[in-house]
Amino acid sequence: MKVAVLIDTWFPFIGGGQINAWEISRRIAQKGISIEIITRNNGREDLKYLKNLKVIKLGPYTKGKDVISKLTFLIRAFFYIYRRDYDLVHVHAFLPGLTARLLMVFKGTPTVLTVHGTSIDTKLNNFYIRWLEKFILTQILYSAQISVSRDFLKLKNVNQKIFYIANGVNVKDFDRIKVSKFKDQTLIFVGRLHPQKNLPTLFRCIDTLRQEFPQIQLLVVGNGEEKGMLVTLIKELRLTKNIKLLGEITGRQLIRLYKSSHLFILPSIYEGQPLTLLEAWAAKLPVVATKTGDCQYLVKNGVNGYLITDPDSPQQIALVIKRALQNKNLSKLGENGYNLIRKNFSWDKSANLTMEVYKSVI
Repeated sequence: MKVAVLIDTWFPFIGGGQINAWEISRRIAQKGISIEIITRNNGREDLKYLKNLKVIKLGPYTKGKDVISKLTFLIRAFFYIYRRDYDLVHVHAFLPGLTARLLMVFKGTPTVLTVHGTSIDTKLNNFYIRWLEKFILTQILYSAQISVSRDFLKLKNVNQKIFYIANGVNVKDFDRIKVSKFKDQTLIFVGRLHPQKNLPTLFRCIDTLRQEFPQIQLLVVGNGEEKGMLVTLIKELRLTKNIKLLGEITGRQLIRLYKSSHLFILPSIYEGQPLTLLEAWAAKLPVVATKTGDCQYLVKNGVNGYLITDPDSPQQIALVIKRALQNKNLSKLGENGYNLIRKNFSWDKSANLTMEVYKSVI
């Protein structure tokens, strides 16, 4: 079997879609399946590829947010795949779904589309982008769809062959690293600096919390389009001693930060099934997350974390964080989260389920 995996943005840009595609593709390649990941040229990365796994970067170097390059990439990808013999095309995110559908129509190639999260029910993007996203994800017929979130399954959809396949996490990587907790109460956020993540509201929440917790620290791990604005906001709120923007951190260094912190915070406006939530629990870290996407199903108040019901309210977020920090059994919540993901979330399991989807459409 030869599979084309189509994703419009690749490493060194890091997001849930890229990690999902990489972790699952390399495991399927280990089973003897030929995988070619077809993407834009976003720059160099240091991934170690396998015998049956290749990454093909089409076109000149482009930045991750360049919309024009995304559209021209979809055209290049169509002709690249059309001229070659693939048994299956697996696309990630919504825009490449257009290319997948055209390949179904003009070449009859079976296609699988993975949905990682959607802004359809939010006001974050403009009406036309939300309409296009909804149309591609729910009004175009594919051979099969995969959703990492159970929330997407609620939407009215012409696709009846939809499989819920959760993200995974490499728990053993976390277990190998032993560190001590930071002296001061430390929150950690890991993700893109993007409007979806709602960081300005979180920063205002920290401004409120420091009245009662003057030494509180927030570590922000990640890069993105809002970095300049967030640097300015930190200065305006006089939070330079409380909030640290650390940039992109991965691997063992990231695991150390997770395990040294006291609480993971994810105040997003929307999510699918956030990988960082699973990573936090792999580090035995209690979590505070917005009641959206799969967070609402996985996070149990007072059991493995706490839920935010109004992400627009710095006051409510502050109250939830305060409740967590004042819980004398906070570490027990992290243990409960760890037990949940250790039993139920692994990339090996996700890859095996994805392989079953492939077999069902060929």
